[in-house]
Amino acid sequence: MRVVITRILSIVAFLGQAIILDYYIISKLCDKWIALIVADIMTVSVMIFSFIFAHRYFARFASLEQDIENRRSRRVDGRPRVPGLLPCIFLSWFVYTAFLVLKIVVIFKTFGPDLSGEDDWGTNLLEFVITGTVGVFAFLIAGRERHPTPSQKTCLKFMQCHVLIEIIDCVEFLTILFTAEHNLMVPVFVTDLILGFSCVNLILPTIGLYQLSAQNFNQPKPRENFYVLQTVLSTVFGNIPFLIIRVFLWTDHQFTNALFVMKNIVAICQNIVELVHYFTRDQKKAKDVHALKNGSFSDGNNSQASLSL
Repeated sequence: MRVVITRILSIVAFLGQAIILDYYIISKLCDKWIALIVADIMTVSVMIFSFIFAHRYFARFASLEQDIENRRSRRVDGRPRVPGLLPCIFLSWFVYTAFLVLKIVVIFKTFGPDLSGEDDWGTNLLEFVITGTVGVFAFLIAGRERHPTPSQKTCLKFMQCHVLIEIIDCVEFLTILFTAEHNLMVPVFVTDLILGFSCVNLILPTIGLYQLSAQNFNQPKPRENFYVLQTVLSTVFGNIPFLIIRVFLWTDHQFTNALFVMKNIVAICQNIVELVHYFTRDQKKAKDVHALKNGSFSDGNNSQASLSL
């Protein structure tokens, strides 16, 4: 029941966001309504497909678990293969954010900078609606049907904490483009950079979600470092450029949000520490495996020598 409710809520959250964004665009650009409706229908269709796929995927895996022979035949490296925690959500997120990014670009390249916070359909409502992306993401990952394994739990915690904060940071970063409200003259190249980096960071969670997908866990050895790749990319294309642009606006235009400047600094340092810890841990594991192999090899040689004597 919980799974069904969270999946329904994810669709409801998306539709609420889509309807309001569509109204913003249609009220200013009347000839775009057909494309918007097609995009929304495609997104809902992909979401429903991913939910149906996940249900059938877990049902098929449950039947395999009940069959002892099939379960033995699916053992890999001495361990039974586990299913993907979120079989097809990465596809839903990619399609959803791709169309969301297109709407954001259309808004901020046309009428967005001229909106006022005093209007009912102004900057405050638009910022609130785009922040609804956090709700869609939270509901999508909450609609899982199985308990995560330890490795899946690590990735899931990363997605729940890291991604949600980064999405909020992206939305706040976009609010810089409300130039009429802020009485701010932003150079065109800075506007393009803000839009580009924000949109990339909205799509980036696709990488971490793929780690929990059925496609990854159908491999003989599922890769467990996609969330590390996302950490690198969110640092290079997110926190670092966000920090540089905010400091530039702070020094040259006396405009910025000091809270998110500090957030970017802390996030960069934290990500670097996590990456160093991850790679040093992998190097230590590799050395331990190498030492274990050398030890077993030397033991084998000693036993052969003793037998020959």
